[in-house]
Amino acid sequence: MELILVRHGDSLGGIPDSDRRLSDAGIKQIISSSKIHIDVIDGIDAVYSSPYRRAQQTASLMIRDLEFKNGLEINFNDDLIPSGNILSLTALLEKKLKQRILFVSHMPILGNLVDFLTGNTRTFLNTGSVASLSMDYPGEGLASINWIHDVT
Repeated sequence: MELILVRHGDSLGGIPDSDRRLSDAGIKQIISSSKIHIDVIDGIDAVYSSPYRRAQQTASLMIRDLEFKNGLEINFNDDLIPSGNILSLTALLEKKLKQRILFVSHMPILGNLVDFLTGNTRTFLNTGSVASLSMDYPGEGLASINWIHDVT
């Protein structure tokens, strides 16, 4: 299985955190990232996003050219919020073996998920970063990082 992770683009400040939206720079950042990673995104079987506004916007921009072509829709998952549950996300991945899954989320949950799956420590994804992990089974320390791309 391949897991593609995307951290939301640059966002504006505000309260509550869940309502923060992408800045103009963040929108440009994600549009650029979607173009760079179109070959990767084109093979996605399922999309999961944090329900936070900036993540929703990021997910929509990442798959905007593929929604109708591939029948993709965004599934919102509360475990993709910044304080989400890694074991719940792992359980979700267990149901999706042999697929290419896209998660759109935040720090620190993305870094924690990479660390859990790969055995790494202190992984950090910048806003707009895209990472690819491969694994036969989504268990602790069983994944490898294919690449992490920062988009500026």
